[in-house]
Amino acid sequence: MSAAANGPRWLADGPPDAPLAVLAHGLEDSWRTWLPLADVLGQRWRVAALDLPWRPGTDYRWRHRPAADALADAVDGLGAEIDLLVAHSYGANATLHLLCRDALPARQVALICPLYRPPGRPVTWALFDRARAAFERHIHESLRSRQGERLARTPDDVLATMTRKAIDRAGPAGFLAVFEQYVTSAALPLDRVRPPVLVLGGGDDPTLSPAAAGALARALPDARLVVDDRYDHFCHLRHPAEVAARLCRFAARPEFEEVP
Repeated sequence: MSAAANGPRWLADGPPDAPLAVLAHGLEDSWRTWLPLADVLGQRWRVAALDLPWRPGTDYRWRHRPAADALADAVDGLGAEIDLLVAHSYGANATLHLLCRDALPARQVALICPLYRPPGRPVTWALFDRARAAFERHIHESLRSRQGERLARTPDDVLATMTRKAIDRAGPAGFLAVFEQYVTSAALPLDRVRPPVLVLGGGDDPTLSPAAAGALARALPDARLVVDDRYDHFCHLRHPAEVAARLCRFAARPEFEEVP
């Protein structure tokens, strides 16, 4: 099954005259990943989640078109001015590409665990192997996070089978889509990015190290950096209240934290 972007999912109306937060999910994930965060953000914001072509269960033919173009179409389909765009992982990289074109109509942007390779880091077979291991770990952790209260009742062997099936479903095409975004991120013209950007990472994320997160933030003209040692790649699922508070703080005072 191929996949085009579907319409946005409106997750919260917010109070009257509330600003608009738009959420963009990562690879092999869906708009539902944002439900816990939207429950908290919805107290202050209107919240819309994009349904992007890299959702689970596709045949990856969408790779023939740049991910940034698909994101641009989804944003255009909103028909609304975006106050804050929040993007995770693969969606964060599509956002970065769009920002580098100066083609993203958002006042502020938050990137949660983007895939970033500092320009000085060589692309080696060892890096490839580590990236593949991180990809499989992300799928495993994504499944665990989505289990919610069911996780305690799910036997380890069942979870392992679910993980293997998900990895096989994504296949080499899924991994290579992620790896390509990671590799090419080193060449992005980040000096062209205009909106203030929050880079949010975690000390337990095998993809975006604290050093890489800092390098990305320093390369952006107007960026703020938050790295929490407790966070992994799915901090928006595991710590929705904390992440929402950080987003609100950034949106209210984008100068709140300087990049070291």
